[in-house]
Amino acid sequence: MTAKIAISLPEKTLAMAKAVVKRGRAASVSGYIATLIEEKEREESFEEMLNRWDREDGRTPEEVARGLAKTRKDFERAGLIPTKKAKRKAR
Repeated sequence: MTAKIAISLPEKTLAMAKAVVKRGRAASVSGYIATLIEEKEREESFEEMLNRWDREDGRTPEEVARGLAKTRKDFERAGLIPTKKAKRKAR
């Protein structure tokens, strides 16, 4: 069963949806929007995925914290993130 509703979209967004239909990737703008909503609902967030992996992995919160601390130190040593000890220079 479907229901008819009215929505407002920015012109650019509507043009993008119409282009998808024109290229044959969706039957209609309504169908395209419905598909996007359904996909978004099924999508697992990155945080949810990490939490699920942690539960399935069986590590304790303390083990996770130690791993995160080690990773941070490794990233700092590699220069990928600023060190916690770095102080801003006075101007």
